[in-house]
Amino acid sequence: MNSVSIAGRSPIDFDILRALEQDVADDDPSVMLELTDIFLEDSQEHFEGIGPALAEGDYRKIEISGHSLKSSAATFGALVLADFCRRLEMCARNWQNEGIVENLEAAQLEFASVQAALLERRIEWEKASTE
Repeated sequence: MNSVSIAGRSPIDFDILRALEQDVADDDPSVMLELTDIFLEDSQEHFEGIGPALAEGDYRKIEISGHSLKSSAATFGALVLADFCRRLEMCARNWQNEGIVENLEAAQLEFASVQAALLERRIEWEKASTE
């Protein structure tokens, strides 16, 4: 549970993640496994769709993906990721290509750290769900 990113900080606010475990999952590790899998898969799909949307000039799609990523990242306590996605969303709303590219790259790097931290935590949920 102490996963630390390269910058020396955890990519996850574990107080927020614990609140998700308690309030939404009712401390059921199998529910957390399902929620985590959905978050990671959906996030990956959004990230994969942004590049083609940028190439097509589909700023609305980028804005929607940024918004969705922002919201779900915040729910999981990935606050730095949520902030990059908020910036991505705003750049798309204002048709700022350079800002989209910069924030997309930063968000993808941060997502890798978030993903690693959640996969580490996922191991604990898997063990707890089989007990």
